Amino acid sequence: MKLKLTFEAEKNVELPIHYNYILQGFIYNNLAKPFADFLHNEGYRYGNQIFKLITFSKIYGRKKILKKEKKIIFSPSFHIYISAIDTHILQNIAVELIQKENLRLHRNFISLKSVETIKEPVTSTKTILKTISPITVHESLNRKTMYYNPYQEKFYKLLEENLRKKVAVITGNKNAEILIKPVEGTKYKKIITYYKNNFVIEAWDGKFQIEAPPEIIKIALSTGIGARNSQGFGMVAVSEECNERRN
Repeated sequence: MKLKLTFEAEKNVELPIHYNYILQGFIYNNLAKPFADFLHNEGYRYGNQIFKLITFSKIYGRKKILKKEKKIIFSPSFHIYISAIDTHILQNIAVELIQKENLRLHRNFISLKSVETIKEPVTSTKTILKTISPITVHESLNRKTMYYNPYQEKFYKLLEENLRKKVAVITGNKNAEILIKPVEGTKYKKIITYYKNNFVIEAWDGKFQIEAPPEIIKIALSTGIGARNSQGFGMVAVSEECNERRN
């Protein structure tokens, strides 16, 4: 399930360029305590790994980037997307935001203008996904983080393994058939994010093709693909290009 949350402010909204952790904190702070505690302290376990099974997008709206000041200025009206496998979490976020007249995002005061449920019907076993927030893929080698890019086969192997684990957590199926590959002609854009100003995360924007049963593609749309979904990475949507091909 995916929600589109539209906000408005009385003036422009000013944030650090690397604002993922601020948006993550905003979401957690506007969850009822039981839900926030579950996501923060427990999550969904697969062996030694813990998945949150929630993700969110970057901020969408008119913006101006001030590189020297390391700031980004958004127009007073902007929106984000948030999705999760547990619809109760999304319903709670919506209720909490609706009930609060004044919301604080970093040093900005904003209010919720509208909530929209995004319908993403999936009937095919082959779908083109586009990133709503960039995808990050990595593994630890000799205590160092090794990032991979969409031009490497390992990138897709790790994407598939990651989604397979999420499917196992949700459905119990540990052998889901999943194939993720690049879309021919796509130019992938590298995004570097400084999480909490000091931890560097390498991620990529673009389009990807997924081949899997529809119910697994729906899981990818709800949980995100790749790593660090709960930090605002790996959110995807069905590409308009895919709909055009069906017509």
